[in-house]
Amino acid sequence: MHYVRGNRRLNVVQQIPGERLRLLVVNADTAATSMLRSAFASVADAALEVTASAKTAIRLLSAEPYDLVAVDPAITTGGFALIKYIKDNYRWTETLIATHNQEPLYLREAISCGVDGLLFRPAGSAEFVEQALLLAREASARRRRQQKRVLAIGAHPDDVEIGCGGALAAHYDEYDLLHILTLSRGAAGGDTDIRATEAHNAAAMVGAQLKLEDLRDTDIDAGAETISIIEAAIHELQATHVYTHSNEDTHQDHRAVHAASLVAARGVPNVYCYQSPSSTMDFKPHRFVDITHYIDRKIDLIGAHKSQVESMESIQPDMILSTARYWGRYAGHVLAEPLQIVRERDSNSGSSRPRIRPAAILFTAEGDSEGGET
Repeated sequence: MHYVRGNRRLNVVQQIPGERLRLLVVNADTAATSMLRSAFASVADAALEVTASAKTAIRLLSAEPYDLVAVDPAITTGGFALIKYIKDNYRWTETLIATHNQEPLYLREAISCGVDGLLFRPAGSAEFVEQALLLAREASARRRRQQKRVLAIGAHPDDVEIGCGGALAAHYDEYDLLHILTLSRGAAGGDTDIRATEAHNAAAMVGAQLKLEDLRDTDIDAGAETISIIEAAIHELQATHVYTHSNEDTHQDHRAVHAASLVAARGVPNVYCYQSPSSTMDFKPHRFVDITHYIDRKIDLIGAHKSQVESMESIQPDMILSTARYWGRYAGHVLAEPLQIVRERDSNSGSSRPRIRPAAILFTAEGDSEGGET
């Protein structure tokens, strides 16, 4: 068995308790994959999936990234293109080649793709499991160090989409963890069942987990109950970033949520306040998130709240666009979302254009890749 990782050997990485590793093997050899399934059956902290084609692997990756993808380009059409695609688009996914082919040209191609591990057969299943878990655990640990855990707090359904929908779309494309906490069901603004459905639909568009509370609309208090709800949400997510209302706002619920959030998020390293249609001229932002490439997504997020869009001129698409254009001029962006900084320890938060979550690519019969839907 030979194993390389650039010019260094991997250090053993401790697995985070309770977290299952996600591994994907791309191999059309049913006998080999059957042995691997058996070998991983006793590994409690790992979930193994198998597919026969690189194109299917792309579909699986687009749904949720894996900690490790293992492939043998010698027998998998488009295997090298798949590795390049992963290295270009999934910073927390390690790659492993397990192959019989030891020809110099093949090995140079593997290294030029940036593959993280190289395992030569006839290595056994135990050796494969050992190296696969080593790489996957490193990927998982790196993801936990780098991945932001974002909690967006709103008094009513649609508040966070209006205030920071572009920032949430950017976090989504970076595969950050997103939770939305909505403290009331918006009874003063319409049917609560309809508004709850709209809120869930919007959250799903950015892969966010929605927590919908039932505090009284127009009468939310900044006291112990509200603080406790927000503290619980922060603790559950172990939030690193919180977005909430600003105090410079004519709506009493927004001001109350702002005050409660500052108390509840006192231990969160990055806390920001967003603008709402009811914000006053005293709202003075310190950060401008570039949403030039996310404005359509933001408009779609707000559009999910159809019952509100139909009745509120302030959240029509042209108003959302013109507001973003207004703020963009202050930071040299075409379109921007303004944020007040309460606290910021992550100097890169919202300061650069995130990568767009990759679309699927197609593999030709010769193994070359071309853009397009699969």
